[in-house]
Order: sequence, then C-alpha cells, then structure tokens
Amino acid sequence: MPGRPLQHRGSHHHSPPFPEGEQSVSAVVDLVTTRLRATVETLRTHHDQVDSEDPSTADLLHAIIDSLEKHAWMVSAENRSV
Repeated sequence: MPGRPLQHRGSHHHSPPFPEGEQSVSAVVDLVTTRLRATVETLRTHHDQVDSEDPSTADLLHAIIDSLEKHAWMVSAENRSV
C-alpha cells in the first residue's frame, strides 16, 4: 500500500566511525568506497519488499542503487593502477 512505512527486517548496517586525523588518499578512497557499497547492499535488502508494495518507489530505489554503484566504481578508480 503506497504511503505506508516499511517494516524493518534484520539489523541496521552501520559503518565504523571515520578515522580521526589525517588520512592518506588511498585510505580515504577505500573508506568511501566501502561505505558506498554497504549503502547499496542495504538498499538491495529492502528493494524486494518495496517492489511488492510500491513498484514506482522501487523504480526510484533502483535508480539510486545504479547511481551509487557508479559512484563507488568512480571513487575506487582512484586507487587503481594501470
């Protein structure tokens, strides 16, 4: 039913706190990439429930997932060497 809040199933996924102090570019790239991928996985765990209750919202969620996956790839590219 549209407009009804989703019932949460399972535990929340929380990232560890971002390290304090100066960090290397490589370390920050890894931290940000890990957090983006974790966010995608959290969204995916709720996608099926959303899809069964509100397909239009599921389409929006899918677009957000695609965008976050693209950003994770682009950020992680900073640490790739050729």
